[in-house]
Amino acid sequence: MPRYIVTHSIPMTEDNLKEFAEVNFPEGVSWKQTFCSFDNDKFFCEWEAPVDKVLEQILQEAEVPFDAIYPVKIFDPVIPGLK
Repeated sequence: MPRYIVTHSIPMTEDNLKEFAEVNFPEGVSWKQTFCSFDNDKFFCEWEAPVDKVLEQILQEAEVPFDAIYPVKIFDPVIPGLK
């Protein structure tokens, strides 16, 4: 399944994130984790989805602003060959 990082530059709290985590995402879409910089209003969310347009639609429907959606691959310098 393709992976994406979605970037956000908005004020959010842990409660905002918990509320969004309760949304029922379509089959095949999974929010994996978010790296948070609460003091700087920067958030980097890792997702799995068939295509980026699905994520764009989910975020727009939930009225969650985002800066960009980037397709990514995992690189782990400790575990060679991890995908």
